[in-house]
Amino acid sequence: MGLMPIEPDETEPTSEHCFEALIHLDGYVIQTDDPERRRRAMNLLEEEYVFMPDWEMEAPLPEHGRQYTRRPPSRQGWPEITGIDAAHRLGVKGKDVMVWILDTGVDADHLELRDKVIDFRYVPPDTTAGRMRDCRGFDVDGHGTHVAGILAGKNYGVAPDVDLMVAAVLDSETLKTSLERVVVALDWLLSQFEEEQNLDKPVVLNMSLGFSRRTLSRRAFRKAAVGLQMVIDTLVNDFAVLPITATGNEGIGEVRAPAYFANTLSVGAVDWELNVPQFSSSGVSPITKEHEPNLVGFGVDVVSSYERDRHNRSLYRAMSGSSMATPYVAGIAALYACCGRMVQGTELAQQLLRTALPLPNAPKGRAGAGLARFVQEAIP
Repeated sequence: MGLMPIEPDETEPTSEHCFEALIHLDGYVIQTDDPERRRRAMNLLEEEYVFMPDWEMEAPLPEHGRQYTRRPPSRQGWPEITGIDAAHRLGVKGKDVMVWILDTGVDADHLELRDKVIDFRYVPPDTTAGRMRDCRGFDVDGHGTHVAGILAGKNYGVAPDVDLMVAAVLDSETLKTSLERVVVALDWLLSQFEEEQNLDKPVVLNMSLGFSRRTLSRRAFRKAAVGLQMVIDTLVNDFAVLPITATGNEGIGEVRAPAYFANTLSVGAVDWELNVPQFSSSGVSPITKEHEPNLVGFGVDVVSSYERDRHNRSLYRAMSGSSMATPYVAGIAALYACCGRMVQGTELAQQLLRTALPLPNAPKGRAGAGLARFVQEAIP
């Protein structure tokens, strides 16, 4: 066919025309500049596979606030209405729940996270050129470290005892990535189920990234919608993963995909007074025709781990955005998932929606079911 498979032990590209098998997602990444080879590959696979063009995805740009140095500022404390401190007093901290993060990476040596064993991979822009880097977690930007700190940090984390897996897919300079890098990362994350100790663990996926449909033509978006929905459905239906996604920071009328896809839980932001900030994205899904977001989380002036300076001091920063609200909700999901009979997937999503704190003063369609929170009485 003219396409060269990439073997697991190869680290250098062997051909300008190659494909990479996504074993767990049951798909392929096909890379070629030759129209004839592309046509032949499509003819060979079209009866069993849906073809998606690669396209750009990105994290919504957050607003940066005050930076702290030397030591953690006095713990911001989660409001009592969240139920987080009550859960922690009961020993409910997300133990034996796998949380997967797709972001800029994570600084595994930050004070908030250095006590955790973090399974980390760097996914290169050209995924067919070599293997993902299996190394100690790093983060040149700080966005992913901030997200990880909200979710699982020692002092600030909603669910500090989760098993954390992080794939660095976003470029630090632009916060951009590609569908190719995202699906390759997801396939690696699904490989965690090959480990016997992980077979029955609940899984929460945090994706503070997405794309605007305006960046694609109508035809390309239709192809993208079909293919990406298949990926999401595989995660949810075959592996009981709960994908939790940021709606974006574009305000009313603009929601980023895949937050508005079926089988995802979309998250917008509120401030500490439970007001929806102007930047928090909301709107009607062009696919399901339902209002987004499904839930909201704290996403304004949230203090978390950020980076380290040249003196190796761990830095903290207040940041605002739906990227901050999403790991808050993912952390609440992990608290529920580690309790009782360990609910998973769509059942876990429904529990989050049922127990959310309604926000009757929020404008219609801006806050979904309300603020995600942990309610002890709701544990099955």
